[in-house]
Amino acid sequence: MNIDDDFYLRVANALSGCQLVEQQLKLYISEALELVAKCVSGKLAFGMTGEDYTNSSLEQLIKVFAKLSADPSLVKALNRFKDERNVLSHSGIAQCLDPDGELDHGAVTDFEPRLAAIRPEAERLCSAIHEAANKFRGHLWFDEIPHG
Repeated sequence: MNIDDDFYLRVANALSGCQLVEQQLKLYISEALELVAKCVSGKLAFGMTGEDYTNSSLEQLIKVFAKLSADPSLVKALNRFKDERNVLSHSGIAQCLDPDGELDHGAVTDFEPRLAAIRPEAERLCSAIHEAANKFRGHLWFDEIPHG
């Protein structure tokens, strides 16, 4: 594998971490909405489910998460992550190309710290979202909701 292929592979690996964050947000939203449905069952029609957010962007998922979460610092971290992911996915590679479309190895070197940081941050955020969901999962899975 040449150095150019290695760079593109590292970008793809970093972006896969971003998709894991999206997946964790979708799971959180789905479970939170299941709990709401359980709590209002028989009292109020409630048809929202996680499937409503299947094709949502990371930005939309963060907005919904913010409404279902009591952790503003996690929401801020997710928004910072989204901004960094947007640089990586929308312009990161382009910033590292010279006018002939070849990799500019100086620009790649400058971009490396950002590229190296996004995967561990994705893992940290996935863990934090999972822990936030653990605060209500017991109610979803084990609590009986009284009727009436």
